[in-house]
Amino acid sequence: MTKVRPQKAPGPSGAGDVPRGDEELRRLVEHQMRELEAEVAERRRREEELSAERVLLRTVIDIIPDYIYVKDRNSKFIVDNAAVARNLGFTPEEVIGKTDFDFFPRDLAQQFYDDEQQVMASGVPLISREEPNYYPLSDTWGWHLTTTVPLRNSRGKVIGLVGVSRDITSHRKMEETLRESLVLQKVAREVLESQERERKRIAAELHDDLGQNLLLVKNKLLLGLRAAAAGSDATEAMQEAVALVSQTLQSVREISHNLRPHQLDELGLAKSVDGMLRRLASSSGLAVKAEIRAVDGLLADEAEITLYRIAQESLNNVVKHSGAATACVTLGEVDGSVVLEVRDDGRGFDAADHPARGGGMGLMIMSERARMLGGTLELRTAPGEGTTLTVTVPALGRNDA
Repeated sequence: MTKVRPQKAPGPSGAGDVPRGDEELRRLVEHQMRELEAEVAERRRREEELSAERVLLRTVIDIIPDYIYVKDRNSKFIVDNAAVARNLGFTPEEVIGKTDFDFFPRDLAQQFYDDEQQVMASGVPLISREEPNYYPLSDTWGWHLTTTVPLRNSRGKVIGLVGVSRDITSHRKMEETLRESLVLQKVAREVLESQERERKRIAAELHDDLGQNLLLVKNKLLLGLRAAAAGSDATEAMQEAVALVSQTLQSVREISHNLRPHQLDELGLAKSVDGMLRRLASSSGLAVKAEIRAVDGLLADEAEITLYRIAQESLNNVVKHSGAATACVTLGEVDGSVVLEVRDDGRGFDAADHPARGGGMGLMIMSERARMLGGTLELRTAPGEGTTLTVTVPALGRNDA
């Protein structure tokens, strides 16, 4: 009898040797996992580096005192440094998404907006432009030196702008102080030269006019005395001497008037100016229209003579330089100040090209004298449009007004 040898049933898959295809799949999966882990690690490393760079960049722009900002196409802040935020009185995060209209006076904000839109539309940067700036926290104004350049994406399309602005208010003040100092030096030189010319003029008048007249008076009197001693008629010599004395007295009055108009003491400022206008109209042919109101007692003596001299000098300039047919002069009190205005219909001039136009005191000297009285001198003129000079001097007790 034939015995059948039992056969082993096949075991489950994987219980013995692993098939070749499964092993390759396992190794492939492990390789891909390692690559994925490496890629994740590299990405994490890059993100950490990028984060560190962002922190470094933020630290750098925040410690820089200049205003640094980035805006989108609508001029909204998308980046601002600590200097910008401090000036506006907010945190950097609070500034994001806002525009200059949220912080500045509308006219100034509109100017900023127009300039930025022009930069983004043209692609042409604005480099180192001086412009006014407002400080909201202190409610004051100053000056900034601003550069704005278009911000482009990787395809070259303008997507916003980058701005850097430096506060130059202190530098402007220093420049203005220096300019004022130079102007004052020039004014001082002109005053000294004017005083020296005045001394020479007075010396010449004393020598050529008074001196000669007195010498003639002396000689006439000697002739009269000799005639009287000889028993002759001395009437003619004495009459000539009297005439010379009268002429000499008139010369003395003119010299005295040039030094200080006696009308100011006798008549007051208003009538003195009015009298000066009448004399000028009769001697020059200039048609003078005057509106003189009572201002006597509103100014100190020194201020009165200074304002009188400014009126005198400005009208001399009208006669000598303007070619005007008519001059209008007003003098009166306005809001606690004495205001003198001299307006002509002459040819006018470019004030920028003639900062010291006119003889005598000149515009700079008149302006400086007005400033020394706590007042101001304003000049409005243009070629072909005549000239208007306005001097405003605080009345007594109103210097702080």
